[in-house]
Amino acid sequence: MMLTELRCIVQSLEIDLDCMRNTKISLENSLREVEARYALQIEQLNGILLHLESELAQTRAEGQRQAQEYEALLNIKVKLEADIATYLHPLEDGEDFSLSDALNSSNFVQTIQKMTTHRIVDGKVVSETNDIKILRH
Repeated sequence: MMLTELRCIVQSLEIDLDCMRNTKISLENSLREVEARYALQIEQLNGILLHLESELAQTRAEGQRQAQEYEALLNIKVKLEADIATYLHPLEDGEDFSLSDALNSSNFVQTIQKMTTHRIVDGKVVSETNDIKILRH
């Protein structure tokens, strides 16, 4: 009777052990699936990150190009304003104005001082300020 009882206990423990083994296998499979999904998501996010970094680099390059174009246009504007002032001044004063007067009046020396200030945070330029001064001699 005791032997029968012990056999039932052993059989019950063997059933529990098989159940635990199956649970372990199931959990290991679930873990592998989760790890695979996680790896796939990380790969996708890295791809998105690389794409965004590329777009950011292109945007920065475009911004620098536009800043250079703006600077060139600003220089042209300053020169044109100086030329207009040169020709407009005699006209406003009521003086007679001729081409030879314009050529003679433009003999002054014009110096354009340009100062660019960059604000750098963590090794990256975050802002840029251009100051332009026109000096006439």
